[in-house]
Amino acid sequence: MSRSLTVSLKQHCFGIRETRERKVRIRIEKPRSVVFLISGNTALGGNFMGLYRSKISLVVAALLSTPVVADAADISRGAFYPTYPVPIVYDWTGFYVGGHIGAGWTGGADGGGFLGGGQAGFNYQSGQWVLGIDGQVSATTIKDTTSVGFFFAPGFAFGSVNAEARLDWISTLAARAGWAFDRWLVYGKLGGAWTHVHFDVSATINSIAGSAFATAWTDKTFSGWMLGFGAEYALWDNWTAKVEYNMMDFGSNFVTDNAVHVVKAGLNYRFRL
Repeated sequence: MSRSLTVSLKQHCFGIRETRERKVRIRIEKPRSVVFLISGNTALGGNFMGLYRSKISLVVAALLSTPVVADAADISRGAFYPTYPVPIVYDWTGFYVGGHIGAGWTGGADGGGFLGGGQAGFNYQSGQWVLGIDGQVSATTIKDTTSVGFFFAPGFAFGSVNAEARLDWISTLAARAGWAFDRWLVYGKLGGAWTHVHFDVSATINSIAGSAFATAWTDKTFSGWMLGFGAEYALWDNWTAKVEYNMMDFGSNFVTDNAVHVVKAGLNYRFRL
């Protein structure tokens, strides 16, 4: 570090007194060490062949008291770039209730229908992970039908049996885990499933002696497991919209196929904690 000062030089040469001003540069190399750099040929102190003497008077107390800061340690550490956590825009924690509509189908050729119902659950968010539990109940028009024709004796009697299985309602209770970013939540579900099925069976026999007709019906509740995934978007502070797919497996004794597939869209209202 260097600084410049203008100082007065008083000199006597052959009895002539003369005052001159010189610019003096002062460099501080270490604490309390001062080096004077003077432009020109003027010497600091001493005699020049007994004819020239100069005297310089400076006040350098302010410069000597200036602290010298060692920056070597800071330089060796390199530049500091702070890191900031990813902001979480929407908080999913809280209880919620809502409704949904959708469509479902089974493995049968004519298996399909619509559904609508409600859901309720609870979410807890930790960082960007969202864990919770979700329960849903839906009324449905999903049904599966099958027909079988037969002969008792060729040319004497023939007939057919028609069977229809109609799903009155479906309910699920599942654990849910998801990943939140911005205002989105992408999640998966795994849990239990239940459905109530109404069976109608009718048989018709035609012969040369006449015709006969018989019907029977029964109801049964099936239980199984479900797997699902979906995405939910925060519309406003308390309202969210979702789209979801569920596959429910009710075992080998369930209608023509052991699974029901459902796609639905819904709307939820969340209560803040």
